[in-house]
Amino acid sequence: MTTTDYLDEFQALLQGLSSDETSDVLEYYQEYILDAELIDYAAAVAKLGTPHQLARKTLADYSIRQSEPVTRATPRHNARLIWIIILALFASPIAIPLAIAVILMLIAGILVIGAIIFAAMMVVAGLLLAGGFALISGVAILFQSFATGIFYIGVGLAGLGGGILALLIGYMVVKVLLQMGVVIIKYIYHKFQARHQKGARD
Repeated sequence: MTTTDYLDEFQALLQGLSSDETSDVLEYYQEYILDAELIDYAAAVAKLGTPHQLARKTLADYSIRQSEPVTRATPRHNARLIWIIILALFASPIAIPLAIAVILMLIAGILVIGAIIFAAMMVVAGLLLAGGFALISGVAILFQSFATGIFYIGVGLAGLGGGILALLIGYMVVKVLLQMGVVIIKYIYHKFQARHQKGARD
């Protein structure tokens, strides 16, 4: 098999990049293969890894470089970015222990986030149920005892407001934790890339 076969496989795996980005990447690696005098498919794999590994690394690099600022990124975007970086780390055999360590950290993080979400849901459910019950009770007794009815209505509205506030706080906590996860995993990825490139030059 030739280096053309290698690049064709590589191109087919670059899902998510625009046509211009794909062209730039292919042009870069075509020149790299020529400059490094990689004569066939096996030589390209020995130097660059399999097309699959190179594609994962490339997609991770583009995702990091072109991702939204962390402060504006959505939780879904941050979770996707973390997953792409983990796949890129798994693409390099020497990074597999690091990727496993990162996954273990993420599992711990997911457990913490899950516990926070569960606690927040219980608080929200409790406040909403108590607030709804107090509001209904207040309306029911409003005409029998105006002051008591107003009191219960006020308690009910406060409970409903507290439930909504707790829901928003829970969302913000999860969002911040995901943002912190992205910052940490980007740092790990950049450190690994710098060390890998330094080792390749030595």
